[in-house]
Formats: sequence, C-alpha cells, structure tokens
Amino acid sequence: MKTRIVKLSLTSLCLCGVLWCWTVKTNPLAVMAQTGSAKGPTSSGPLALSPDDKFLWVANPDTDSVSVLEVGNDLNQKLAEIRVGDEPNGVAIHPNGQTVYVANTVSGSVSVIDAASRKIVRTLFVGTEPYGLALTPNGSKLYVANARSNDVLVIDTASHQPVARIVNIPEPRGLAITSDGDSDDQDEKVYVTQFNAVDVPGAIIGADNYKEGRVTVISTATDKILKEVVLAPQTDVGFNSNGSALQRIAATNPPTFTVKTGAFPNSLNAVAIKGNRAYLPNNAASPDGPVRFNVNVQSFLNVIDTANDTEGKTGDQLQSINMNRGINFEPASEKKLFIGMPWHIAFEPNSNEGWVVAMAANILVKVTLDENGTPTINAPRAAGETGNIVRIETGQKPTGLVINSTGTRGYVANEVSRDVTVVNLDANQVVATVSSAELPTPGTTEATVQYGKAIFFSSAKVNVPTLGPVIPTGRLSSEGWSGCVSCHAFGLTDQVVWIFGAGPRRSLPLNATFNPHNPADQKVLNYSAIFDEVQDFENNIRGTSGGLGLITTNGQVDGPQDPTLNAFNPANTGRSAALDALNQFIARGIRTPISPLRNVAPLSPLGRQIALGRKVFVAAGCYQCHGGGGWSSARRDYTPPPAASDIINGQVFRFLRRVDTFNANNVNEIRQNGAPPLGADGFNPPSLLGAWAMGPLLHNGSALTIADVLDNPTHRRAGQFSFRPDLLNNEELREALVSFLKSIDAATPPVQGIPPR
Repeated sequence: MKTRIVKLSLTSLCLCGVLWCWTVKTNPLAVMAQTGSAKGPTSSGPLALSPDDKFLWVANPDTDSVSVLEVGNDLNQKLAEIRVGDEPNGVAIHPNGQTVYVANTVSGSVSVIDAASRKIVRTLFVGTEPYGLALTPNGSKLYVANARSNDVLVIDTASHQPVARIVNIPEPRGLAITSDGDSDDQDEKVYVTQFNAVDVPGAIIGADNYKEGRVTVISTATDKILKEVVLAPQTDVGFNSNGSALQRIAATNPPTFTVKTGAFPNSLNAVAIKGNRAYLPNNAASPDGPVRFNVNVQSFLNVIDTANDTEGKTGDQLQSINMNRGINFEPASEKKLFIGMPWHIAFEPNSNEGWVVAMAANILVKVTLDENGTPTINAPRAAGETGNIVRIETGQKPTGLVINSTGTRGYVANEVSRDVTVVNLDANQVVATVSSAELPTPGTTEATVQYGKAIFFSSAKVNVPTLGPVIPTGRLSSEGWSGCVSCHAFGLTDQVVWIFGAGPRRSLPLNATFNPHNPADQKVLNYSAIFDEVQDFENNIRGTSGGLGLITTNGQVDGPQDPTLNAFNPANTGRSAALDALNQFIARGIRTPISPLRNVAPLSPLGRQIALGRKVFVAAGCYQCHGGGGWSSARRDYTPPPAASDIINGQVFRFLRRVDTFNANNVNEIRQNGAPPLGADGFNPPSLLGAWAMGPLLHNGSALTIADVLDNPTHRRAGQFSFRPDLLNNEELREALVSFLKSIDAATPPVQGIPPR
C-alpha cells in the first residue's frame, strides 16, 4: 500500500481560480541556522550526497520511498528506506547537512526530512508534478520545478514558506544554480530546462531545423525571469541520410548516404554548471525521412555561456557538440555504444572532467573540457583512429549522477534495477552495486511490468536476470543508438512530427494506448490505424532502431527481412516473451500527466466553467469520437488479426474519421520514401488523456494548443448532425470546452462514447 500524507492546511491561496494549498505538518523542531559557507554550483537530480560525503540519499520512484546509503570509506551499505509521497523524483540536501528535501511528483509535494532522525518533519504542497529540486549555494532558498503546472516555486528554507512562483515556463524539469563563492544567495542565477523543444515560426514542420531548445534564466535576487536562452538546431550532425523526403531528394538503391542531416535539442532533462558555462545533455531529434537508426536521433551536449546567457561560443564556433559524432569510427566491439538518451550530467570538483549519464545505453561517458569550456568525449576524428572514449556500465535506466567532494567517487541512481552503481572515478571502474529498493517478486505481474520497463527504457543490454532473460546489446537497436524511450520519454511523447512511412506523424503519447482503468481495453494504434498490437512495433525495433529484434524462430533472431512481421497477419502477441512484457509495461506502467485543474473547487468560477465545458463536450458530440474510459472511440473490439475486409490500404478502415485535418498539398504531406501519405481516408481519433500537456497536436503537429484544434469547423462539428447549429461558434461555450479538455486526466470520470462504426 502506498503511504498517503495527511494534509493539515495552515494557509490557502486562490491562484487563477484554482485552490492551491500550502500545507505544513506541525513539528516542534526549529530550522537550523545557515552555515554561511558557500558551496559550488548546485543542480537537480534523483540523488544527493551529504556535505561530509558519508551518506547518499536516493529517490525510488517505483516504491514511493527514499533510501539512505552509507558510502563514506566505501562502506556502501543501505541503512534505511523512508516512505515519502507518491513517485519521488528529486532529492536535495541543505548545505548544513541537517535537512533533506524530496520532490514527490504524483503527490504534488516536497517531503522535508530531518537527516539525523530520518523522519519527515514537514510536507509542503508545491504545485502539479514537482520534479527537479535545487538549493542556492548557501541553502537559503529551494527552487522546485513543477512540470505540469508549468512553474517554479521558490521556498524560503528558514520558514519553509513560499516566497515566489515563477509562471509560464513550459514543462520545467532540470535546475542548476550558479555560485560566486560568497555568503550571499541573492546574486545568483537559476537555469531551468524546458523539457521539449518549441516550434520555430515559419519552419517546415518535420524538418531537421523546425524546433529549437529553450532554457529559462531566473534571478535569485528578484525571482523573476531574466532571459530565455535559445539552443539552436545543428545543420550538420556528422551523419548522412540516403535522400531527404522534405527536400524531395529520392533515396538511391543501393544507398549512397550523401545528404547531410541536422537535428535540434530536445528532451532537456538536466543542466549542470562548470565555471562560466552550463551544460545540457539531450536527445536531439532529426525528423526528416527516410528514417534510419543513425539519423533519427542524436546525442547533443549543449553549452550556455552564463556570462551573457547565450549559447556558448569560442570565436564564431558554437561549443555545443553531437556526442555521437566520431563513435562511428570506432572499431566494432561489445563496448562500442552510442550515447543513447543523454539524461544527466555532473562534473568532478577542481577538474576539467565530467560525466554524462546515457539513460538508454545504461552507461556513463566521460566528458573533458578544454580551457574555453568546450566539451569532448575524445571520440576518433577519422577512420583508423581509436580515440579515447571512456564508458562505464551502470545498472538499468540510470537517471542521475552525484560526485563526492574529492572527485574520487561517483554514484549513479538506476531506476529500473533499483540500485546504485558506485564508481571509482580515478580508475574508471565500478567498485560496488548497492540495492536501494527491492525488485518485484519473480513470476508476478509486477515483475513482468518491471521487465517490460527495462526493455522500454533501454537501447542496449537489458540485464535484470531476476525479472527475465538477459537481452544482449544489438537486439533492441544498432550499437545502443535508440529505443522506445528515444521518442517517448516518461512513456509519453517527444512532441516531434516525424516523416515516417505513413507520412508526417507526431509521436503519440503511450499513456493512452490502454484505458488507465482497464488494461484489457486497448486503442487501435497510430494515426492511420496501421497497428493493433504493441508487439507490432517489432518492425520499428528492426527498421527505425536498426536492431536485430525480439521475435525469434527456434531461438534464433529472424532478421530484418522476416516476412511474417506484417502488422495484421498473423497476430504478434505470444511470439516473444520480451515483447509481451513490453506490452504489459505500456498497459500498466505509464502514467497520464496530472492536470493542474484536477482539484479545482466545483463552485468556483473555474469549476463552474469546467462543468459547463463537460456539458458542451456532450452537446457538441465530441464524446462520439473521444468518449469512454480511453477517451477515444478507436478501441480494439476484436482479437487480432482483424477481418481481412476491415483492412483497406493497410488501415483498419472502419476506425478512421475524416475531420478535415489533412491537406495533400502541404509541403510536409509526404511519406519517407517520397510517396503520397496516408490521411485522405481520415485518421484514428487520438485519446484526450493528458492531451492538454503534450502539444502540438494533430497528426502533423499543426495545432499548437487545444484551442487551435477547435479553429477547424469540420473537426469541431464531426459529432453533430449537419442541420444543427455550430455550438462552438459561441466564444463562451468554446472557452468552457477548452477548460474541460485541460482538466482531463486519468482521474476524470469518463464521458461515455458510442461503439466504433
């Protein structure tokens, strides 16, 4: 059973019509005085080390706990596991070592823990889905990134009261705070990553340069936004494609790989400061077709000059790099891995070296800075060179790294294997692996889901032998390049429109693949209803990611040309225990974003507007395509494969709806091979579960917001009889509907729809 924290309200604030409570558990202990001795720059992460390097605190999101490990003198033993709120993801320790802060994402709270007694002394309710935490160098302020209320809350640590809320920061995730070495915390800057890139006005959606990364800079003196740093796309990432769909350059046979590809920064989860530079590892997207494992995503390390808050340069040369560049020149070996899903970074003190956590590849990679702060991983520069890349294998799904004050030990939090990898940074060797929480009992549904989670978040070896067979590197992708997570961080969406085999297709969030209240209730998949099983994505593993695949015959991998992998004939369920486990993770393990409007007071003006919007949702006929527990009418109502008569042009045709969102004349309406795309027959209605959080929307990403979707009269009238008036021509009713749509999450009572026609 999960622990639920009792709310004892002391103060209530009304913010934009939403009841927002600041709640504190009573405690007689006074907050300890500040140390007055400044630390170095700070950054957010899922684990933190005490100032004396003796105790490591690590969040366990799967078990709603935080563990305390004694790591001083290499004791490396677990001392305690403390129940906190639901899904803890961020940990920070006050510079005086006496207070530990834990961000509980689902609970919307921060647990304040007395380090000596290991007891929760306060619970602060801070916003919707708090994720990253960072303290100012002297510990006077705590900054909390609330990923779903799109704000950063500032807490005074002496009183544990909020002092500011910085709003309108889209999906803030990572935090880092400068340090000038004095005892004044009012002269620093806070860097906040906006997780997904944003569209560049006028760019062709689906092009390699159509988005750019953004980082918000906040003053600790005023707690106001100083600037928004733009991280530009790279025009040449060092890997060529065989043709370009959007440039109308046809692919050749045999392939020639002569077209340069670009990419833009995306999935910005973390930031760390070293000297006068900030460093941001990220999974860059290169969406123009044709897709191929080494041109779809890249592993960027972007650099910000913190003096002027622009992307870092030396002369006219940008310092941001593609860490994958040059790895292609390494000789083939089991150690040759690309930097799959860069997720976190930390630097050794008093050194020019740091380490990037590659979450999907399950490795650490050493980064070296030159005298100007330009990073390199020391990859070969040409064929025949060996380079000097240092990789260290971690556990499964490494999410964060912390380094001790002497730079001799690094500690990696591994979310899926639920352990900590201890690394000797002088010898570049793992010295211990310490369990932080128990894994599920083998043979249980929970164990199958956890095994599926390991597969989902890996691009290389899957190694959790108590849960399922070891999957060697090469099966999921070519040389650890990419995995499911590469387009679906947190199991959701990278918000990128890719030029795929069916045409331009925005990555769909996978939380809505199944009804969150019924894992047997599955949606027909993709915008064109071309898949009906999660297991059908074996083709993506073999094609898009370049892997050998998970379906075998007599224990042998079938190979990329296996003709039996047709999406509809035969059924792929039951052909691979690993794929079946992946299906179970997607059905049971991916959470829908929590709406900030979930707990709006029903009788408040906003609450009444949401209630009106629900009525409009029914009256306007929206429920006919977007009703039911999965918030989509396109529910699979048969056991695969579908009847042959249902398949037209490769689509389960009866699920498609024409809503005037397809225009064959758009420049990006093209398949990756240059052929006309699917779409003229209509689209498979997507789910509304959390859609408010994951725009741009529609198959081609042309609607930036839910309100933009309603600009299309054909779409908004699709559930109405033609002779009825357009209810959504009324501005008041339209605004009410938008508010209702923004309130939809897994806790919203469904509006019952009609069976698919």
